[in-house]
Order: sequence, then C-alpha cells, then structure tokens
Amino acid sequence: MSEIYFVRHGQASLGARNYDQLSPLGWEQARWLGEHYRARGLDFDRVIVGDMQRHKETLQGIGEGMGRTFDAAVDRRLNEFTFRPVMRLYCQRHRPEAPEPTTAAEFFGILREVMAAWIAGDLDAELAAQAEHGGQRTETWREFNERVVAGVEAARAGKHGERVLIVSSGGPKSLAIKHVMGLSDAAAIELMMQIRNTSTTRFLSDGARLSLHAFNALAHMERPDREHAITMV
Repeated sequence: MSEIYFVRHGQASLGARNYDQLSPLGWEQARWLGEHYRARGLDFDRVIVGDMQRHKETLQGIGEGMGRTFDAAVDRRLNEFTFRPVMRLYCQRHRPEAPEPTTAAEFFGILREVMAAWIAGDLDAELAAQAEHGGQRTETWREFNERVVAGVEAARAGKHGERVLIVSSGGPKSLAIKHVMGLSDAAAIELMMQIRNTSTTRFLSDGARLSLHAFNALAHMERPDREHAITMV
C-alpha cells in the first residue's frame, strides 16, 4: 500500500499584518511533529507542499525536527482558499455593524455561516463584480473543490508502495477527506471546524482507490506539557 501523510500547517499569525506566517508556537508545533516522525523512524519518498509561506515554514520546521531537509515539489492546487474576501463581503452584507473577526473565537464563530453562503453561491455575483472593478478574483466553492481534488490525485499518482508527505491547510485537507469518503459539502465544513494545527491525516492507496486510515492525529502533542499548545488557528 502507498501512504499519504497529509499535515496541516502550524499555528499561523491570526490578527497580525501578515497572517500567512507561523507564530513562534507554530514553529514549535512543526519541530515537535518532525521529532515525532524521527522517533518513529519515518521518512518520505516524496514531499509536496502548498505554495503559501505557512506551508513552507511548517515543512522547514518538520525538517528541523527530523534533522534533515526536503527537496519538495510545490503544488499551488493544495493552497488554502482566500477566505478573507469571502468573509469581508459576507460581513458587509449581513453584519455591517460588527467588527471584522480578529480572534480565533470570533473567526470560528462565523465560519459556518460564511462557508454556507459561499457554498450556496450566494456571494459569487458580488465577488465577480469586485474582480471586474480591479479586485483580486476569488474562486468559487466548486473551483476550490476541483483544484484540491486534482492535487490529491496527482499526489497519489506515484510509484506503488511509496510514502508521501503533503503539507497544506485545513480546507484542502477537509476536501481531500470529502473526496475520499464521498461526503457532503456540509460535512466538509464540519471537518474544517475540527482540524488542528500540525495534525496528521493519513490515507492509504492500493492503486485503485484511496481510503482514510487516520484523521487529525496529534501524537506529538498529546502529553501533559504540550496540551496547552494544541490549536486550531
């Protein structure tokens, strides 16, 4: 069987000017994961990383924990979706008096409703209009699904029996699980609400199909002196 270890990035910098970078804790989480992999004697035949700073920094931290560097392939199809334009437009329409979320609690407090509106296509026309007036184009939910699935399928299209490491984000990881298990869009949202930083989700492939073997594993964090460091954002 081939194996895919799909890792979510370490804690990013919510509330900072640049969210797309690891916090000091995020770096620690990544190094701890690498130390855990090294203690288990794990190595990887192929490494794939999304094209975001927090993905690449997480991979660097894992490498530091393992005592090695990686020659990784960068695949932008495994990038997270651009949530802020979707959230900002939703808030302007439905909660104009409320400030934009800056904390983890505020972020997750509206995540379900924002995602539901995006999935339903309720914001597509306004997002397209913003792009026509010089703003950055924001992909639709369907486009996000299609590119992530293409990235996952490419990741498993290697030699039989190899072990692959993917470092990406919670959204792509949720869609990978949705794809493998045939889940609904609503289920994908619930998965996004559960995925912790530097958690490992493991898939197995017999060549014909992928199957889910482990979800949201945090063996490197499940000890008394690290429980405080388990984060979602």
